[in-house]
Amino acid sequence: MSFLIFAGALLGIAVFAIAVNRLTGTRANYLDTLPFEPGERELWRDSEADFACVPRLGRPQVLSFARLRRHTVVWTSRRVIVSQKALFSTKRMITHQIYFATEAGVDARMAAGETFGGFFGRGFETILAAAKSFGVVNDKACVRIEPTEACSARLNLDEALIFSDRLAALEKSLG
Repeated sequence: MSFLIFAGALLGIAVFAIAVNRLTGTRANYLDTLPFEPGERELWRDSEADFACVPRLGRPQVLSFARLRRHTVVWTSRRVIVSQKALFSTKRMITHQIYFATEAGVDARMAAGETFGGFFGRGFETILAAAKSFGVVNDKACVRIEPTEACSARLNLDEALIFSDRLAALEKSLG
């Protein structure tokens, strides 16, 4: 009997999620089918990177970041696209896109200003960043991305971290 209740609860959650996605128009976006904007070109790609968001409020005293090498990060001339393989899928679903404030257009600023970084309607968060720097966290080389103050408050985000074994190539491609 308890198994039937559990299965019914799972089915109810799935039906609720489908209804919310239909109402908000949220859909999955995949890295393979994402078109680049006019004039945008790929500068660097790492299919074995890691991405982490560090919260501003309610964060633990000690943070550690495991290198599971499960994200694909694409750094283009206009933005950074972060994707992750969906469960039981071969496609990589976009989870975040990061625009730097100096290069962000009107659409990117509007998406970053929406509730939850524009997650509802697109299926991924848009982060508007103020600065980037190369550094080390927990003895692991990373890129530290600092969000703008408005984006930081809206998403409860202190910084975003990109870990990779190929950061020297990224630093060279950014010149």
